[in-house]
Amino acid sequence: MRSFVLATAVLWALATPTLARHGKGHTRASCDADRCAVATAVEAACPCADATNHGEYVRCVAHAVKAMSASGTLDRRCRGRVVALAAHSVCGRADAVPCLLPTSTCGPDGTCTNDPSVECVDDTDCGTRCRVATSAGCDNAGGLASDAPSCGLVSCFSPSSAFLDLPR
Repeated sequence: MRSFVLATAVLWALATPTLARHGKGHTRASCDADRCAVATAVEAACPCADATNHGEYVRCVAHAVKAMSASGTLDRRCRGRVVALAAHSVCGRADAVPCLLPTSTCGPDGTCTNDPSVECVDDTDCGTRCRVATSAGCDNAGGLASDAPSCGLVSCFSPSSAFLDLPR
């Protein structure tokens, strides 16, 4: 079954030209530019929701990324970056979620206290930072749990990632 899933991911990736090699101009930014497309291919090969063990999930991602690199759909120099995102993911970790914590508050006038030119309905409209927490810990901190597998991929799985400050 695993080889079928990996083959599916590789075939999907082959049909996605944005994952092509970056050539001599390779930088961390060039790996990050394809982050969402790669995340989609990895999710197809190694569904986060199906992960029962974090180590097995990271191992699955490493194999999928190796296959994508071998087929030429992912620059080999980006492999480590993708595996690092998987290593920092919540996949296979009991009750862990990427938690979006507000970086400012929404004032009574409906604008952000850190930037009055930005209209808001709630505090998360004024900017967020992400950290991994338990569901209860996220709620207690006034955060918003994300469906993303990791903080580094919240913008890929969020309908609106405006004002999201991702960790570097």
